[in-house]
Amino acid sequence: MRIDGLSSWSPADVSSGSTGNVAQGFSGSVKKALSEVNELQGEADMFAQKLAAGESVEIHQAMIAMQKASTALQFTVQVRNKVIEAYQEIMRMQV
Repeated sequence: MRIDGLSSWSPADVSSGSTGNVAQGFSGSVKKALSEVNELQGEADMFAQKLAAGESVEIHQAMIAMQKASTALQFTVQVRNKVIEAYQEIMRMQV
């Protein structure tokens, strides 16, 4: 899974009030990252099914695919936890 910066926005966007671009950029980045995690999970599942069916599969390729999927999922869960934590912290702020 590759993590790219949010290059579609700049701090000037926030100050000028065009936060729609920021939200769209962030939303697009999240969707892309989740799509990549889903693809890795699908690849790992394919290898697991082939192994279970007794098809000719290189064990090391299957293990690498499964480990990549596991690592990507763990990373995604940690990012989600940090986002929820940040949201909760913002909600606790006094206005």
